[in-house]
Amino acid sequence: MKKTTFIMLKPDAMEAGLENEILQVFKSEGIDVVRSKTVLIDEKLILTHYKEVIERVNIPDFPERIKREFVGKTVRVFELFSHSDDVVAKVRTIVGPTDPAKADKTTIRGRFGTDSMELAKTESRMVRNLIHASDSDESAEIEKALWFNHTNQ
Repeated sequence: MKKTTFIMLKPDAMEAGLENEILQVFKSEGIDVVRSKTVLIDEKLILTHYKEVIERVNIPDFPERIKREFVGKTVRVFELFSHSDDVVAKVRTIVGPTDPAKADKTTIRGRFGTDSMELAKTESRMVRNLIHASDSDESAEIEKALWFNHTNQ
Protein backbone atom coordinates (compact mmCIF):
# COMPACT_ATOMS: atom_id res chain seq x y z
CA MET A 1 0.00 0.00 0.00
CA LYS A 2 1.42 3.38 -0.91
CA LYS A 3 1.83 5.80 1.96
CA THR A 4 0.71 9.38 1.51
CA THR A 5 0.20 12.36 3.75
CA PHE A 6 -1.55 15.72 3.69
CA ILE A 7 -0.26 19.28 3.73
CA MET A 8 -1.96 22.65 3.44
CA LEU A 9 -0.22 25.80 2.31
CA LYS A 10 -1.80 28.41 4.58
CA PRO A 11 -2.87 31.92 3.55
CA ASP A 12 0.48 33.45 4.58
CA ALA A 13 2.37 31.08 2.24
CA MET A 14 -0.07 31.80 -0.58
CA GLU A 15 0.08 35.58 -0.08
CA ALA A 16 3.90 35.43 -0.09
CA GLY A 17 3.90 33.44 -3.37
CA LEU A 18 5.86 30.55 -1.84
CA GLU A 19 3.98 27.59 -3.34
CA ASN A 20 6.56 26.62 -5.97
CA GLU A 21 9.54 27.10 -3.65
CA ILE A 22 7.95 24.98 -0.91
CA LEU A 23 6.98 22.22 -3.34
CA GLN A 24 10.54 22.21 -4.69
CA VAL A 25 11.83 21.50 -1.16
CA PHE A 26 9.65 18.38 -0.99
CA LYS A 27 10.60 17.31 -4.52
CA SER A 28 14.31 17.58 -3.68
CA GLU A 29 13.65 15.16 -0.79
CA GLY A 30 11.97 12.61 -3.07
CA ILE A 31 8.42 13.55 -2.11
CA ASP A 32 5.93 13.91 -4.95
CA VAL A 33 2.50 15.49 -5.29
CA VAL A 34 -0.26 12.93 -5.86
CA ARG A 35 -3.02 15.53 -6.15
CA SER A 36 -3.68 19.13 -5.22
CA LYS A 37 -6.58 21.50 -4.91
CA THR A 38 -7.20 25.20 -4.33
CA VAL A 39 -9.78 25.84 -1.60
CA LEU A 40 -11.55 29.02 -0.57
CA ILE A 41 -11.95 28.66 3.20
CA ASP A 42 -15.32 28.84 4.89
CA GLU A 43 -15.96 28.85 8.64
CA LYS A 44 -17.32 25.29 8.92
CA LEU A 45 -14.39 23.76 7.02
CA ILE A 46 -11.62 25.46 9.00
CA LEU A 47 -13.25 24.90 12.38
CA THR A 48 -13.71 21.21 11.51
CA HIS A 49 -10.04 21.01 10.50
CA TYR A 50 -8.87 22.58 13.78
CA LYS A 51 -11.45 20.85 16.03
CA GLU A 52 -8.90 18.78 18.00
CA VAL A 53 -6.56 21.75 18.46
CA ILE A 54 -9.43 23.95 19.65
CA GLU A 55 -10.33 21.30 22.24
CA ARG A 56 -6.68 20.82 23.32
CA VAL A 57 -5.51 24.41 23.76
CA ASN A 58 -6.79 26.56 26.58
CA ILE A 59 -7.35 29.76 24.59
CA PRO A 60 -10.93 31.08 24.89
CA ASP A 61 -10.88 33.09 21.64
CA PHE A 62 -8.96 30.49 19.60
CA PRO A 63 -11.86 29.75 17.21
CA GLU A 64 -12.10 33.50 16.49
CA ARG A 65 -8.36 33.67 15.81
CA ILE A 66 -8.68 30.76 13.37
CA LYS A 67 -11.58 32.40 11.54
CA ARG A 68 -9.72 35.74 11.26
CA GLU A 69 -6.69 33.98 9.79
CA PHE A 70 -8.50 31.72 7.32
CA VAL A 71 -12.14 32.50 6.44
CA GLY A 72 -12.51 34.00 2.98
CA LYS A 73 -8.88 33.25 2.07
CA THR A 74 -7.42 30.74 -0.34
CA VAL A 75 -5.19 27.80 0.55
CA ARG A 76 -3.67 24.98 -1.48
CA VAL A 77 -3.95 21.42 -0.22
CA PHE A 78 -1.80 18.52 -1.35
CA GLU A 79 -1.58 14.78 -0.98
CA LEU A 80 2.11 13.88 -0.93
CA PHE A 81 3.77 10.53 -1.62
CA SER A 82 7.17 9.17 -0.69
CA HIS A 83 8.76 5.73 -0.90
CA SER A 84 9.93 6.39 2.67
CA ASP A 85 8.49 4.07 5.31
CA ASP A 86 7.16 7.01 7.31
CA VAL A 87 6.14 9.81 4.96
CA VAL A 88 4.28 11.65 7.76
CA ALA A 89 7.39 11.93 9.94
CA LYS A 90 9.60 12.79 6.96
CA VAL A 91 7.29 15.62 5.86
CA ARG A 92 6.99 16.99 9.41
CA THR A 93 10.78 17.02 9.76
CA ILE A 94 11.08 18.96 6.49
CA VAL A 95 8.35 21.41 7.61
CA GLY A 96 9.95 22.08 11.01
CA PRO A 97 8.49 23.03 14.41
CA THR A 98 5.27 25.03 14.80
CA ASP A 99 7.11 28.19 15.85
CA PRO A 100 9.07 29.52 12.84
CA ALA A 101 11.37 31.46 15.22
CA LYS A 102 12.56 28.14 16.68
CA ALA A 103 12.82 26.28 13.37
CA ASP A 104 16.19 25.32 11.93
CA LYS A 105 17.04 27.21 8.72
CA THR A 106 17.09 23.89 6.85
CA THR A 107 13.32 23.50 7.40
CA ILE A 108 10.53 25.16 5.44
CA ARG A 109 9.35 27.21 8.43
CA GLY A 110 12.92 28.17 9.34
CA ARG A 111 13.82 29.16 5.79
CA PHE A 112 10.66 31.02 4.76
CA GLY A 113 8.96 31.87 8.07
CA THR A 114 8.85 35.45 9.36
CA ASP A 115 6.56 35.11 12.39
CA SER A 116 6.96 33.82 15.95
CA MET A 117 4.69 32.27 18.55
CA GLU A 118 5.64 35.07 20.93
CA LEU A 119 4.54 37.81 18.51
CA ALA A 120 1.33 35.94 17.68
CA LYS A 121 0.47 35.68 21.40
CA THR A 122 1.05 39.39 22.01
CA GLU A 123 -1.17 40.20 19.00
CA SER A 124 -3.86 37.62 20.00
CA ARG A 125 -3.72 35.76 16.70
CA MET A 126 -2.59 32.47 15.23
CA VAL A 127 1.07 32.05 14.41
CA ARG A 128 1.65 32.43 10.68
CA ASN A 129 3.79 29.39 10.00
CA LEU A 130 3.10 28.83 6.30
CA ILE A 131 2.09 25.19 6.25
CA HIS A 132 0.08 22.50 8.00
CA ALA A 133 1.27 18.90 7.86
CA SER A 134 -0.65 15.90 9.18
CA ASP A 135 0.75 14.53 12.44
CA SER A 136 -0.18 10.86 11.92
CA ASP A 137 -1.39 8.42 9.27
CA GLU A 138 -4.87 8.61 10.82
CA SER A 139 -4.93 12.42 10.70
CA ALA A 140 -3.71 12.35 7.11
CA GLU A 141 -6.63 10.12 6.08
CA ILE A 142 -9.17 12.32 7.88
CA GLU A 143 -7.69 15.54 6.48
CA LYS A 144 -7.48 14.22 2.90
CA ALA A 145 -11.15 13.23 3.09
CA LEU A 146 -12.18 16.57 4.61
CA TRP A 147 -10.30 18.80 2.19
CA PHE A 148 -10.51 16.88 -1.08
CA ASN A 149 -14.23 16.16 -0.68
CA HIS A 150 -15.02 19.79 0.19
CA THR A 151 -16.84 21.80 -2.45
CA ASN A 152 -16.75 25.58 -2.35
CA GLN A 153 -20.21 27.04 -2.02
